[in-house]
Amino acid sequence: MNDKKLQSSRLLIGGGIITAIATFIILWQFPVLTHHFELLIFDLKFNMRSYMEKEPEMSSDVVLVALDDNSKIASGHPYLWPYDYYAETVKKITNGYPTSFGMDIIFTNTVDATGWEKLIDELESSYMAVNPYMVKFGDKDEPLEVGLHRDIIKELTMDKLPIAESQDLNHVEDIIYKTHPKLQEVSSGLGFANIQPDQDGVLRRLPIVAELNGMLVPHLFLKLLCEHFAYEFGNIELASPHKLILHNFPHGDSVKNIEIPLDGYGNMLINYMSFDKIQNQKKKGEFRFYSAWELIQNRKALNFKEKTVLFGDHSLAARDSSPTPLDGEIYNPLIFCIAMSNIINKSFLKPISGLASIYQIIFLVIVLLICATRMKAFEFGLLSIGILIFYICVNFILFINNGLQVQLLNVLIPVLTAASYLLIYSVYHSQVKMGVLEGSLQSYLSPHLMDKIKNDLDMLKLGGERKRITVLFSDISGFTSFTDQADPEEVQKVLEEYFSEMTSIVFEKNGIVDKYYGDGIMAFFENPEDGVTSAQTAVKSAVEMQEKAVELDKKYQAQKRFPFAIYVCIATGYAKVGNIGPPEKVDYTVIGSVVNKASRLDGPGNPGDILMDEDTFFFVKDDYEIEDFGSHELKGFEKLVQIYKLKAGVSA
Repeated sequence: MNDKKLQSSRLLIGGGIITAIATFIILWQFPVLTHHFELLIFDLKFNMRSYMEKEPEMSSDVVLVALDDNSKIASGHPYLWPYDYYAETVKKITNGYPTSFGMDIIFTNTVDATGWEKLIDELESSYMAVNPYMVKFGDKDEPLEVGLHRDIIKELTMDKLPIAESQDLNHVEDIIYKTHPKLQEVSSGLGFANIQPDQDGVLRRLPIVAELNGMLVPHLFLKLLCEHFAYEFGNIELASPHKLILHNFPHGDSVKNIEIPLDGYGNMLINYMSFDKIQNQKKKGEFRFYSAWELIQNRKALNFKEKTVLFGDHSLAARDSSPTPLDGEIYNPLIFCIAMSNIINKSFLKPISGLASIYQIIFLVIVLLICATRMKAFEFGLLSIGILIFYICVNFILFINNGLQVQLLNVLIPVLTAASYLLIYSVYHSQVKMGVLEGSLQSYLSPHLMDKIKNDLDMLKLGGERKRITVLFSDISGFTSFTDQADPEEVQKVLEEYFSEMTSIVFEKNGIVDKYYGDGIMAFFENPEDGVTSAQTAVKSAVEMQEKAVELDKKYQAQKRFPFAIYVCIATGYAKVGNIGPPEKVDYTVIGSVVNKASRLDGPGNPGDILMDEDTFFFVKDDYEIEDFGSHELKGFEKLVQIYKLKAGVSA
């Protein structure tokens, strides 16, 4: 039995572990299976956090100036905005004395050059604009041909750029759009303005840095932020694909290292806040957001001291917007402002690496294995559901309160499959075990007791417990002479019918047939939790058994068989009840003197009698006509035993 239990435990534990490992390997090899759903869950976390009003803040250091459709219509140029207006907008911005100024607009050669020189003059006089360029990312490690991009590479290398050592990084394969060379000359710096939408088109991350000819080059918003704090970009270190370090970065009145979490490919997750929150901050003056025409119409320059200003094209013609997790499409320049606010406020989303997911799977599977080996299948099923729900809640809470982005499905699915295996195996094993028990017990246990054992297998623990019960013995009168005269097959048929009929009566009263021996039946009746009724139940069974014996006698007499009659004896007292015997055999039985007494009571009786001891008589004397049968010597008892007899023909 111990070997079987050990083998069962090995199958349970080994199967659970193998199931979890196999599922994890499949998801690891085919991430497409869960990637789309992980992104949807990511978006759901954003929306839940927004609903709970735990979003990050927009920094008051950031100002957005938008060339929107209202500005174009109000100026009388709904399609192409003249360079004169761009120049006037730049003038208004620079006259506000911002610490840095970024242009999220790429100016190339145009047929109508009216106002072009004025724009150049305004940018040159300020010499503070950060201009964008667009690149093509790829997997090639080959350097760009310097001759094709000499002007822009020259401008980039004027800054001290860090060395890009990580292989898991966005690699610049080509520069596809760049601002006019004249504008590059009058710029204070350059930054690529690429966005990096996920496979479903939603923008959840930005390539904050990229590798270009072995150098680390910044995104437009990061370059603008460096200019804002007069911070040398060369102090930035890409420590790993998961971490970008801004060494000695200005923070309040001090400097400290700021670690920006990355997704493993040089991208920073954007810690979005809802557009409603941005509008509320705008109304309160905590975030300043102007249209270009509004700026031009102001007679006096606005005060942009200690601010970084980003000027971007929000018009429909620019098509410079992206779907986001929260509010549908919003404009990319506003997204860049959100990214800058994330860094200024140090409100980052922290993607947890795949190694952490493995640790979580191991921990949860171990917890499930421990529970599966110690709990019943139903209890384990409920606990498994509880653990999985708890994990989902913790996963969401970590995002909402701490900004931790922990993959859910890649942990949940392996754990769920392991839990499913453990549950299925536990149910199967318990059903097999219960089938064995039913096969060995149902022949002598009532359905009522079988149901109790199914719900509480502890009832079958070795040793049993002391209970007050009533024991009933029944055997056939003259059966020995009948077996000497009758054919064995006829004897078998009589016994089968007798056992079947009498056992049914016992079972109907929720009694337990302890054993069959020869022509005898030993049964016992337990008391319910709310009363002492075993004696009454036993006597009722005895009466029905004698009535059934009369019916069988008539039947057998008609068949020319021997006269059929039985003795029934009943005794009440304390006994040890339960699974008693060797551990290799299940035997729900009783042990005690009350058993011996019941088996001896038929000595002085006659066929058809129902005899009982004094304790049984005490409980049923008011329900039946019972006569004193006198005191008798019984084998195994030193003292005389008082016996009572139920009068013939008396029923309950």
